Amino acid sequence: MHAAIGLYERNTKLSEAFYTPLQCLEVCLRNSVHEAMTDVYGEDWFHGNNAPLESDSRRMILDAKEELIEDRKPVIAGQMLAELKFAFWVGLLGKHYDATIWRKAIYKAFLAHGGKPRGVVHSRMNAIRRLRNRIAHHEPVFQKLALMQSHDEIIDAISWMCRDTSAWAKHHSRFQQVFAEPVS
Repeated sequence: MHAAIGLYERNTKLSEAFYTPLQCLEVCLRNSVHEAMTDVYGEDWFHGNNAPLESDSRRMILDAKEELIEDRKPVIAGQMLAELKFAFWVGLLGKHYDATIWRKAIYKAFLAHGGKPRGVVHSRMNAIRRLRNRIAHHEPVFQKLALMQSHDEIIDAISWMCRDTSAWAKHHSRFQQVFAEPVS
């Protein structure tokens, strides 16, 4: 029984320790992509037909709008950015957008570290999304052998968008200390 409790505690601590880098990544991603999309399609790119979005993306936008209306919040850019799910932002990096919004707008969000190909960006963000969802759904992460690598990849991905935010996230992340703690 004590061993099982120890594993739950370890999983909780590791999951908590990912909060800072994941928060930085998600906020940086949505803000960077929004800025790049705004430069090309205007501030309200997610309304109407300004940006060539596919039906899945439009559905997620509609869901976010409905959620804001239900919560009696204004349907404005800042509220939409916060309401749209991480999967939406990662989806905008997908292969189906390579010839459209990636090449016209979104690539600009990833120039802080010299630029990255869309496939590399999408693959990394999708892997991070999967880890984030495991953490958010209280699934075990302590069994994942490459947790340190995952942490480093999150910090690196932030640097693709903003070196300052990446440095801040690395400085404030407690992951390395928590990861180094002995398993009780």
